[in-house]
Amino acid sequence: MRQTLPGLGATLPRVRRGGCIVAVLCALLAVAANAHAASVCGHFGRPAVASDARPHALRVFAIQFRQAPASMTSADSFKRAIDCAMRTEVAPHLARGRANLVVFDEDIGLETLAAGSRGARARALLRQGVPSCSGQASPCTTLATLSAIDQGYGRALAYLGDRFPKLNEQLGRAFVAATDQFVRTFMTTMAVEALRYRVYVVASNTQAPFALTRNPGAVAALRDPADKHVHAVYAPTQGLAYDQTFIWGPRIVHHHAAPPLANLLRVNRKVPLTGFELALGFAQGPAGGPAAAANLRPVAIPGTGARLGFATSLPAFEYGSPALGHECSDVSVTYMRCLDKLGANVVIQADANDGPWSGTDGMELWQPLSWMGSAYRAVTDLSVHFAYAVNPFMVGNLADTPFDGQTAILERGRRGAGCHYVGNGALVAGDDLPQFASYAGSKSQFLALAPWAAPDGPRPALRSVGASLAAGTGPRRYVQTAVIADLPFPLDRNRPGCLVAGR
Repeated sequence: MRQTLPGLGATLPRVRRGGCIVAVLCALLAVAANAHAASVCGHFGRPAVASDARPHALRVFAIQFRQAPASMTSADSFKRAIDCAMRTEVAPHLARGRANLVVFDEDIGLETLAAGSRGARARALLRQGVPSCSGQASPCTTLATLSAIDQGYGRALAYLGDRFPKLNEQLGRAFVAATDQFVRTFMTTMAVEALRYRVYVVASNTQAPFALTRNPGAVAALRDPADKHVHAVYAPTQGLAYDQTFIWGPRIVHHHAAPPLANLLRVNRKVPLTGFELALGFAQGPAGGPAAAANLRPVAIPGTGARLGFATSLPAFEYGSPALGHECSDVSVTYMRCLDKLGANVVIQADANDGPWSGTDGMELWQPLSWMGSAYRAVTDLSVHFAYAVNPFMVGNLADTPFDGQTAILERGRRGAGCHYVGNGALVAGDDLPQFASYAGSKSQFLALAPWAAPDGPRPALRSVGASLAAGTGPRRYVQTAVIADLPFPLDRNRPGCLVAGR
């Protein structure tokens, strides 16, 4: 029997149930547990834990993950990296008798593009550089790396090009060609981790809708060439990739689904998209009508009072000025007001911020100040009602494209001492736009905050650090860590806050 899960765009074969709820999933868990038991995790630093252990408070883990695509020699490389984060940052701090939610960054599945033989050429470029890009500005090396990925996925692209004629016009076509890799590696890893640690997991990736198929031509074209024993693959059902945020639960809910989908609860498609994403040819989620409302519909975490609303990066900045009753008419300009209208009280803002944290944002010359218009605004704007905002960042370089930021969890109305992103201590004339004046200075809404690669200081010094991070030179390194907070309802406004994770 074949089954389609609503909203997921995936058709799945029935899986026979055995002694475990899903036999295939149990086998994966057993193999993964043995493989990871002896692995050694790198240093993550000391997480910040803003505890408030009242009954039914949701405990949230925001993981600031450092990508390392050059080290993704196989799918197991990604699985080990994620399980290291779970064992190092999550397992020792799990709340007992309450729900736990682990939130990874936007596009955390991106580096799996470089895994295996199809990514070998791209990994070599990431390690050795691209001579023809010497002296040229970003994204020269990034585009060369994408071209190498296209070559690695040449067989898949040739097969899919016949089915989706416009695919080869897209700069980001490899994100469609890698569908089987993404589902088999990224999605399965996250699904398994949620079940292993009995937690909810939120993670994001840019990929196409898919269906499982045993078609011999599809299998030959789309599977990893090194795995000759694969007889079914996850094939794209559209020639388009969407930036998608997924949430997996701590138990099986789709008893006849394949492992990546057996505990999948919801998918959100990003809308609107950044200029970089549009240039890559990615598709955005629905902007209006019932489909847009369904895409933004909050996810309730049972027993906690939390209703999660997903606002992946750019959408978290989009408020607009809609007429009353039209908050969801065009979510590409009123995204946050629609989330509020639909009843979300916890904003999940996963981020892969492509650019130096110490860089510019349009006319604003200091990005950490303009960034306050997202997660911080969500818990301070009086026209919306969000109680909490959770904003994890990807950090690390993808070729010559840096990704950076400071992961934070914020609470509406908290009283007490404040803190701020680096360089935000005061408004700087000549750098900062007047409309951002209220964002400068210490803010008590921060429950927990990740440190940057360097301590706070004058902006010229911070810019120098940012430039060295982007270039991969100097002694400073991107910070991989986690910030953790309990989210009780009603809010506890007198709780300790502004806890900063250690390096």
